[in-house]
Amino acid sequence: MAVNDNNKRVFYASQGVAVGPATGVATTITGAQSVTMNTNFNLEQVFQLGQLAVYDNVVGDPSVEVSISKVLDGQKTLYNLGTGGGGSLVATSSKESQIVFVVGNDTLENIGDNNDTSALDQDTARITCNPIYLQSLNYNFAVDGDFTEEATFVGLSKAIGTGTLGTPASGSTVRQTVFRRQNFNQDGSVLPSAVSGQSVQSISISADLGRESMYKLGRFKEFHRYVNFPLEISVDFEVIAKSLDTTAIDVPDVSCSGLTLPKEPITLQFCNSTGLPTYTFSLSNATLTSVAFGGGDTGGGNSTLTFSYVVYNSFTPADGLF
Repeated sequence: MAVNDNNKRVFYASQGVAVGPATGVATTITGAQSVTMNTNFNLEQVFQLGQLAVYDNVVGDPSVEVSISKVLDGQKTLYNLGTGGGGSLVATSSKESQIVFVVGNDTLENIGDNNDTSALDQDTARITCNPIYLQSLNYNFAVDGDFTEEATFVGLSKAIGTGTLGTPASGSTVRQTVFRRQNFNQDGSVLPSAVSGQSVQSISISADLGRESMYKLGRFKEFHRYVNFPLEISVDFEVIAKSLDTTAIDVPDVSCSGLTLPKEPITLQFCNSTGLPTYTFSLSNATLTSVAFGGGDTGGGNSTLTFSYVVYNSFTPADGLF
């Protein structure tokens, strides 16, 4: 394994991560907040008659899971980079990705400074996962913080070596870079009828692709990880309650009857500080699954209503300026 002998620690300025399609070039992530990487070896025990001790520990499929979080900053999303151009979750379900994770010197101000020939240690530790597959997506938009994206990838491959990574682009010093509540474009968005006109406090979108491995006789390594359809996407809206929950339920008690809920489109659009649309999240046939009333306790907080919707197979996160 590559080791930076001069390092005493690893902290945010000495780490860098890049994501790209498996057959393309990995792009250094801007606005990256954290990276976690977990490697697990799945062991299966075989015992035999006449002996209490284990007969063999059979090494099954290893698993490498990488989770990356970033602030939305007007640059391409992790989803766009990992799928090589984006599109709907269905259209990109068979796409393979790559992740490059590096650790440089803890005495340099930028990870890219390891490219400088004057640096004491040129051997930047590097891990490459290729191929690796998108496993889950989470987006969070709230009034009291930065807008964020978190993506988790899973796979088997993990190559250890050395190599450099370019310095992420610096944030804008003239205009706001990181997206916050003012970047939500109300005019360009389409909200469900129960949410439209309300004082929205937060929106979250989550999708778990439920990847499963495919194998064939004569080969130990998987040859594909497929998405287990139908794919469920959850969308939650939290709004300030101005009265009680007004979602009435009238259960009919006659033959040949039932309850129906409308299927509604959802479009969330976000614009940069110049007013240009930058991100658009499109979901169709969203159905209300629950309404929760809470808050407003003696601590002084406001009461809120949370409307939860479910969408199947129809989700397109799109970057608009590239």
